[in-house]
Amino acid sequence: MKEGTDEIVRDVTLVYTDGTSEWFEAIHLTEYSVVIDRIIEGKVVTCGFISKRNIKEIKNGKRRV
Repeated sequence: MKEGTDEIVRDVTLVYTDGTSEWFEAIHLTEYSVVIDRIIEGKVVTCGFISKRNIKEIKNGKRRV
C-alpha cells in the first residue's frame, strides 16, 4: 500500500489485518487513512474512514475518479 498517495480509486476490495475483506465502490487514499466514498449522481460523497493500521491489502482497484 502506498503511503500518502492522496488519490481516489474505484471498485476496490480491502483486506483487513484480521483476514476479512470488504468491497467498496470508491476509496480515497490519504497519508494515514482510507476514506470510504460513494459515487452519487456523478459526485464523490465521503461516507467514513478506516485507519491504514487496520488494512493489510488493497486489491482490484480499477481506475481513478
